[in-house]
Amino acid sequence: MNYPGNAGELKDYPKEIILKDGTGVTIRTVREGDKKGLLEMFKHFPESELWFLDHDLSDPGYIHDWVMNLELKREISIIALLEGRIIANTVLRMKNFGAESHIGRLKFSVVPSFRDKGLGTWMLLDIINLAISRGLQMLVIHLEQDREPSIINWIKKFNFHEEAVLENYLSDREGNFHNLVVMTKRLYLEWDDIY
Repeated sequence: MNYPGNAGELKDYPKEIILKDGTGVTIRTVREGDKKGLLEMFKHFPESELWFLDHDLSDPGYIHDWVMNLELKREISIIALLEGRIIANTVLRMKNFGAESHIGRLKFSVVPSFRDKGLGTWMLLDIINLAISRGLQMLVIHLEQDREPSIINWIKKFNFHEEAVLENYLSDREGNFHNLVVMTKRLYLEWDDIY
């Protein structure tokens, strides 16, 4: 079953949150009508950041295919909206078969002008809760070591741990190599699992 067209909103969405500066923002799942808004959102990112994403998010064809083919079993995508404008996106990718079916892969993007306002924290906490509700046992996120040290330090506050550093694994537009940091977080499904 495809979502967003057929499945509607996940439980507890949409929801309203308040950022550090008092701004009210709506968080909800991605819908078919969000294609234009997502394209517009990624126009606010520097090219150097877009280069390190998995796909060309400036390509309307890719955005169309992504939004139209979301499957709730394999991918959950939530967005943050301010006055109808998309200002953040978080994606949880899952496998529903095999040795990695207990792992969720995490991607998140916050428009630069909305960073350091608590929005990333809200989005991350929401996606962690969604992962737990899906029965996942681990989250994985890949970050570029030189470009994202503040994100690496921030995500450690949520009990993500540096699992590995792959040296000279990534290449920028100029052909310079960068280290990839693999961060993981174990998810506890019940309070008893913590002790």
